Amino acid sequence: MEKDRIEHIWEDLVEDFEFFISQKESFRENFLEALRESKPKVLSTPGMGALVDRLYLLLFSFQKDPKEELFSLAYKLSQLEIDLKKALLKASLQLVRDYVDYIVRSERDYHRINSLIELMDVYLSIVEDATSKYIEELRSKVEEERREAEEKERRLLLEFLEKLQEEREREIELLTYYKEVPIVCRSKILKLEEDKLRVRTCHINIFKPEMEIYLKHRHIPQTVATRIIEVDVPKEELLLEVLTFVELPQERRRYVRVAPKEPIPVEIVKESREIVGRMADVSIGGVGVYLSEMGDLKGGDMVSVKFILPKGRVEAKGQVCYVIPYGEGFRAGIQYSLGIREEEIVSDYVMERQFEILKELRGIKD
Repeated sequence: MEKDRIEHIWEDLVEDFEFFISQKESFRENFLEALRESKPKVLSTPGMGALVDRLYLLLFSFQKDPKEELFSLAYKLSQLEIDLKKALLKASLQLVRDYVDYIVRSERDYHRINSLIELMDVYLSIVEDATSKYIEELRSKVEEERREAEEKERRLLLEFLEKLQEEREREIELLTYYKEVPIVCRSKILKLEEDKLRVRTCHINIFKPEMEIYLKHRHIPQTVATRIIEVDVPKEELLLEVLTFVELPQERRRYVRVAPKEPIPVEIVKESREIVGRMADVSIGGVGVYLSEMGDLKGGDMVSVKFILPKGRVEAKGQVCYVIPYGEGFRAGIQYSLGIREEEIVSDYVMERQFEILKELRGIKD
């Protein structure tokens, strides 16, 4: 048990009680200095100095088990966005240094130094547990508020769709992306079934259950995300679960992207270190790369990229926009500026690849 561990450590340190009493002011100054670095205004909070004094006596009076009160204090300070762990760590490091000097000067048992380090480790662990509890509760609260907001938005959206149906404003567009190429299907609302929407589909057989597709209507100001529940091929109907409004990153892109048909190696060079991946998609403004290992690659890094397309080799300097987990590896996005020759090579590839993808789509019609 933590309590027994603390009391066992105290047995080693209690003989130096006078030392710990003498260090109260020094601990107080170091603790407040650490707070000043991260929260300057907190020093003007009434009672902060008294709180630090109370904390010190709690930790080093060696009388009452401090776990419960320390946990409570750390939790409350987390609510005030005060990092108790950082301040306690800084003050504790100086306390340990002073204790080492004290042990050496007084020729006492050196193992007591280890006992103090172990004690501070226990205290910091308690503080970290309290902070983690607060963060987890805060995360849960934010998530709950997000879900409530989305549900409220979804209900309003369903009411609006019901009104459109009543007013016979049923013409819509269904939008999805096939190998990064946008596919727009003209459709119409057939029926609103509780919180589900039945719509007419088009002739291209790319819609599958669980697939997320997007709905647009001239009277709806934003794109609506939906999830396919059921595909009725003979009737050419889709049953959709209406999710929420969404802003599609694809619609913010300045350049058309396409996914390659065959695997295309991409070399990423950062400060003479080379990482080889596989092209995810490409445009004249950047390239997406699948990586089995990310090395030290991170967002903001300046890199060089190299890859070969049917009409030539492309080399460009660029910046890493992101590196995220993807499947069993990672995906990186790199933005670059191309020379005239390289832009021509990529532009021709993108155009030809779009035609290939459209042919693929025609090939999978019903």
